[in-house]
Amino acid sequence: MFENVSKKDLEEGRKYLMEGSVGGVITVLIESGKGAVIKDMNGKEYIDCTSQAWTFNIGVSHPKVIEAVKEQIQKITHVRTSFETIPKLLLLKELGEIAPKNLKKISFCLHGSVANESALKLAITNNPTGMKFLSTFENYSGRTLATIAASWPHHPISRLFAPFMEHFIRIPNAYCYRCPFNLEYPKCGILCAEYVKTMLERGTEQVIAIIMEPMQASGGMVPPPEGYLKRLREICDEFGILLIFDEIQTAFGRLGAMFACEIYGAYPDILTFGKAIAGGFPLAGVMQRADLKPPEPATDSFTFAHFPVSFAAAIATLDVIREENLIEKAKKMGEYFTSCLKDLQKKYELIGDIRGPGLMIGIELVKNRRTKEMANDICHQIVKDSVEDGVIFGESKFKGIGNVLKIKPPLVISEGQADKVLEVFESHIKKHSEKLAKS
Repeated sequence: MFENVSKKDLEEGRKYLMEGSVGGVITVLIESGKGAVIKDMNGKEYIDCTSQAWTFNIGVSHPKVIEAVKEQIQKITHVRTSFETIPKLLLLKELGEIAPKNLKKISFCLHGSVANESALKLAITNNPTGMKFLSTFENYSGRTLATIAASWPHHPISRLFAPFMEHFIRIPNAYCYRCPFNLEYPKCGILCAEYVKTMLERGTEQVIAIIMEPMQASGGMVPPPEGYLKRLREICDEFGILLIFDEIQTAFGRLGAMFACEIYGAYPDILTFGKAIAGGFPLAGVMQRADLKPPEPATDSFTFAHFPVSFAAAIATLDVIREENLIEKAKKMGEYFTSCLKDLQKKYELIGDIRGPGLMIGIELVKNRRTKEMANDICHQIVKDSVEDGVIFGESKFKGIGNVLKIKPPLVISEGQADKVLEVFESHIKKHSEKLAKS
């Protein structure tokens, strides 16, 4: 269909694009892809360490997903949420069987932000006397008005929407490399969690729930220390508030487990999922404890929420994760990356901290290890320049305001491809290290 497209037509289309979050930042026109690699219209290949917004855990356009989608498209592409379809019921069965603990009631939508809004509404439904939610420093829950209110409040872009942020109270995150209390783990006694208990004991406003990522992703790739999430679970139980885990980036193998909460041994009352569930097709949703109230009628329904094409893709995706043993592969390749990066850390002071687990790797870049001065500009430049070398890295937050470089490739990445990623990363780290030494 697009074999003979003219560059003039593409330029004409480009000039009508509204700038902002929907495009124009990376000037790569993607034409195709396979596995961990995407290809532009000129045939140049790139190892994609962003998995295209962390969605291609099983690799780009996996043949099994494409086949499932083709089969479903030939039958019907859209069904109202009021009706049942075979893909809908089969996916519910699959998800219900792997859902952690008692999170056995499931709903669907098409975007992670909407899933998080659904989780907030569910929390209100189950605690209607409450007034406030807690969310952690550097939390990221999405970009709708409700979810941006729970995300990065101290950044100017978020402050633009300040009138919608009155329902969220911030609590310290368990960011051991930059402890908000300037303490060291484990001597700290997990003060960031105990602080939450103090807030609930002495606060005046009724809290409905805590919404948080079990491992912070966009905010800086920050894994919690052992015991932190379990302590928050205890505190929520003590004060009768709900715990919501946003697993939109962490679920379906990324950390070396089907769900992050299984790694940390702490389980929420409500869990949101999305991104990698459908092999590149849009799908997200909510799992909640079976004993919680469901949404009130008509409060949480969306036109395309039960998109049968995405359901078929999701069933195929879960099959691929199992058949290709991708959870174990994520563990293995995560360990390989981390081991190699720690060797580089010994050589370059720019590498302040390396974080995982699995293939959810964050590299915090600093200009001085003692002062931990953030190297935001260097991080942004490395991400930008590496595209020319055929590697696409991610960066924390957006537009150069973060200093954490992210390596989150498809779980199918090979060791040879990993070596190429590391080679490109070191070449740029070495160049910037030399510049710093001269300045």
